[in-house]
Amino acid sequence: MSSKKPAGPTPASNRRAQMRAQAEAEARRARTRKIVITALSVVVVAALVIGGLVWVQSRNTPAANGAVPPNATAAGNGIVVNPGAADGKPVVELFFDYQCPGCGSLERYAGQYILGGAQQGDYQLIYRPMIFLDTNLRNDSSLRAANAAACYAEVGDYAAYHQAVFNNQPAQEGQGYTDDLLRNQLPAQLGTSGDKLTQFQQCYDAGTYKSFAQQTNTAAARDGVTGTPTVHVNGKNLDLTTLSAPDQFPAAVAKAAAGQ
Repeated sequence: MSSKKPAGPTPASNRRAQMRAQAEAEARRARTRKIVITALSVVVVAALVIGGLVWVQSRNTPAANGAVPPNATAAGNGIVVNPGAADGKPVVELFFDYQCPGCGSLERYAGQYILGGAQQGDYQLIYRPMIFLDTNLRNDSSLRAANAAACYAEVGDYAAYHQAVFNNQPAQEGQGYTDDLLRNQLPAQLGTSGDKLTQFQQCYDAGTYKSFAQQTNTAAARDGVTGTPTVHVNGKNLDLTTLSAPDQFPAAVAKAAAGQ
């Protein structure tokens, strides 16, 4: 008994399949761009930011001899995430405020790739925390979070704590971080215990690096940063909206460093 063989694909059906694949790929790229643009659209209005920065500079002038956390830059304007980076590598500076929704979106969207490029030695990564939203939101949550992250650099992985803060960012801007979250819950999530936990909590309670956070905020304003998130590559702004996908961040840095 014979059976009829199914007809093979025709040129027309092949073209339709190709068109569907192209449409799906374009849709994915569009979604990616939308995510990035949405994250950056939450950047604080420049005028408000500038006003907040000026206010913070005048009101929270850091102590001349304030404590400096491990792996701070020589200028005291940030913390080097990968201090072992080879000389001559591009320098990537990430400016953020822990209460900034756009910063949280960027961290959750591309943070692993931003950090991954640094861990692979593609560039030197410097986190430059800002605290201007404390002024606009009338709290001290950004300052406390920045202090906590710097304190954690004494006992563990600074970048891991940084990620944990953003992963636990309140859904409502202005709600702020609780002391219990910053002091107890996040270290527990990262497996910190014993003497290291005690050291971290003592540092947090003393506000050891609040002056440093105020200093990094002032330095960012002097460098012309008027909104967050902002990324500089060798001192020049990187347009994050040009990323076609989050894993393209290291490649975007390489192109920017080459002047392309």
